[in-house]
Amino acid sequence: MKKFKILILNQASEEFEEAFEYYKEINPKIAKKFFNQTNIALNDLKKNPFYQIRYDDFRMKIVKKFPYIIHYIVDENSKNVTVYGIRNSYQNPDSYPKK
Repeated sequence: MKKFKILILNQASEEFEEAFEYYKEINPKIAKKFFNQTNIALNDLKKNPFYQIRYDDFRMKIVKKFPYIIHYIVDENSKNVTVYGIRNSYQNPDSYPKK
């Protein structure tokens, strides 16, 4: 099976950077763990992105050990996973990413 390509939109990248900086201020070791766990989750999506659709066409993948969720859409034809957000799970669902 061909792996999917991960495309991270600017908004998702900015959200990740903001979270990373937040954890870095608390403790650089925690920031490194957040970075690693997010990369593990993204790499998992390369192999199997077909988690349940949660809203519109968006699927979600939890970043283990952190309260963050990756919001993404799968394009089966082009084998792309487009990441629209890396959001704190405590945020209001009304602010979830849109296409």
